[in-house]
Amino acid sequence: MSSIRLDRILDTTLREGEQAPRVYFKPEEKCTIAEMIYKTVGKKLYMEIGSPYSPKYKAGVEAVVNHFKELGYGDARLIGHCRCLRKDVDVAWECGTWGVTVFLSPTEKHLLYKLNGMSYEKALSIIRDVVSYAKDKVGFECVIYTMEDATSLPLEKIVEVGKVAEEAGADILKLPDTKGQVEPLSFRDMIAKVVEEIGIPIDVHCHNDRGLAVVNSIMGLMGGATSFDVTVMGIGERCGIADLATTVENLETLYGVETGVNFKEIPKLYSYVSAVTGIPIHPFHPIVGVFARTHKAGTHQKAVLRCPETYETIDFSKYGFERLYEFGAMQSKELLEHLLSGYDIAPEAKFKIIDRIRSVSMEKGRALRLPEVWSIIEAETGKPVKLKTGFSESIGDAVIFLKVRPGCDEQDLIERIRKLLTKHNLPFRIREITGYWDYLVDVKDIKSTELLDDITREIRSWGLGVEETSTSIVFDEFR
Repeated sequence: MSSIRLDRILDTTLREGEQAPRVYFKPEEKCTIAEMIYKTVGKKLYMEIGSPYSPKYKAGVEAVVNHFKELGYGDARLIGHCRCLRKDVDVAWECGTWGVTVFLSPTEKHLLYKLNGMSYEKALSIIRDVVSYAKDKVGFECVIYTMEDATSLPLEKIVEVGKVAEEAGADILKLPDTKGQVEPLSFRDMIAKVVEEIGIPIDVHCHNDRGLAVVNSIMGLMGGATSFDVTVMGIGERCGIADLATTVENLETLYGVETGVNFKEIPKLYSYVSAVTGIPIHPFHPIVGVFARTHKAGTHQKAVLRCPETYETIDFSKYGFERLYEFGAMQSKELLEHLLSGYDIAPEAKFKIIDRIRSVSMEKGRALRLPEVWSIIEAETGKPVKLKTGFSESIGDAVIFLKVRPGCDEQDLIERIRKLLTKHNLPFRIREITGYWDYLVDVKDIKSTELLDDITREIRSWGLGVEETSTSIVFDEFR
């Protein structure tokens, strides 16, 4: 067991996440995401819901605050993210957020290039004034000061600035690794030294530019920080920040930390955020990526069928996921035996089936879908195969073509399509094209032609300007 103390998980999907390239949340989407995060993360949740000082984003912050009031979520700790300006703090208060984060970087480059040559002493004066104003005059229950780009400062200045914020009334000091540059053990030691000098709780916000956001978040906690920042899928500026699922999974299973997260809610939350952002969940994403629980190599399949822990350390069942196997050139004899258990099929026929599966997979340069495996088995035995847990029931991929009327709200249409396909748990990609058709929707792993028909029928029923649809099943793919 570790000595980590975890008091808060600060989710900033609706603030940092919306700073990811190409990500723009509508107010109603923010409300849905915020509600899902609230149900997923649990009692330790603090949630940054946006930057209300920006007129274009104020409506989203207000929408979430009002939505939570309607739901009766009075214990929700909703936080506005603001520049270190009194007028920004006032706007956050008007929006009704429970707390406010104010940020100002005291580093040399930020003062010179972003803040137009502001002096270090002036920066300290502003931090002192605005933190005190937010806490004592405005009356926020929680005021967080963010020392942007903290890992570019020498330790003595981190402590000096931190003490200014603490004395001004800050409740939490956030120390970000804004450029994702810090070495993990050095970060742990830095946090430990700051904790010795600063009396208020420390929060860490780690960027992923070098792929170290999760480990640095954990190192920050090991150094004495009592909270860390995450987003769904790790989205955010550039390479994003620490991923929610990966960080809490590791904290619980490797360090014995009780996070209070409802793991069963994570797949639904991730699917929705993926749908509204248009950013697919990468198949290699730890835990939630489909490849994380798919076994391809024959020796792996053989071992996992007998004892999953041979190659797995994640309990996928707590997320509601099932283990998957790939039929192809590498598949094991044991996988076919598992599929055909309960069927009386001669050993020589099984050898022929395995050889045929491997050969066809090599010829096509890809894995075989279960309907293709059925066809091979039926050709060799004349016996159909029933679906079993752990095997994809996909009939293949499909392409949906859409023609829309001029002047229709195409963005609204695309977002509705994203949500529809996410509801059916279907991987997809939407592309705008030229010619007779206006949009092409690539859909993976369609379960049936009936489902495909239902999807296109629903799209046409919305009355959003879709004049015509056409669908095609993908028989094969060439690489």
